Amino acid sequence: MGFYYFLILVYLSGVIGMCIRPSFFLPFTPYTLLYTVFVFLIFQPIQNSKYIISFLLIAVIGYASEVIGVKTGLVFGNYHYGNNLGYKLLDVPLIISLNWALLVNLSVLVSSRIVSTPFFIALFTAIIATSLDFLIEQVAPHLNFWYFNTGFAQLHNYLGWFAICFITAYIFNKELIKGNKKIGTTILVLQVLFFGVLILMKV
Repeated sequence: MGFYYFLILVYLSGVIGMCIRPSFFLPFTPYTLLYTVFVFLIFQPIQNSKYIISFLLIAVIGYASEVIGVKTGLVFGNYHYGNNLGYKLLDVPLIISLNWALLVNLSVLVSSRIVSTPFFIALFTAIIATSLDFLIEQVAPHLNFWYFNTGFAQLHNYLGWFAICFITAYIFNKELIKGNKKIGTTILVLQVLFFGVLILMKV
């Protein structure tokens, strides 16, 4: 459980650091996301090949949708990425692929604590994940994560998020719900609190 408790410490120290000296802490964002995915996965059924394939396929689908989105504006509207999410391939940070898989999986685990049928798990997953995206959108430009050409995310963006999260959750929820719900819920709460504090502090 050492990795788990250290992750909590990382988020707590990170939100304090972002409020005090964001220019120092922001470059660590991709590494924090990578560590978050690592901690999440070590508590999941990674010995199950179907689970790993499901997780990776969501990462690929999420990344492909971002590339199409950035290049065409068709998926989420017209936007581009800043420089604080790490190395980019095709103008999209590579870490975004893992973030898609993580967020969908977290939302599936939380949703499966509320409902049990595949349709409603997918529906609640889409609502939870899109709501977190809405939260992050409030500070993303200030953190140099991404920028919309209109200055803010419009309905187009949230419809794209909702659709992709619903579809992937519906297709893969059978494998994703086998994960550790406690860890999934904790990480989701950490992310909500992290970005919620940044919004309140107007970082």
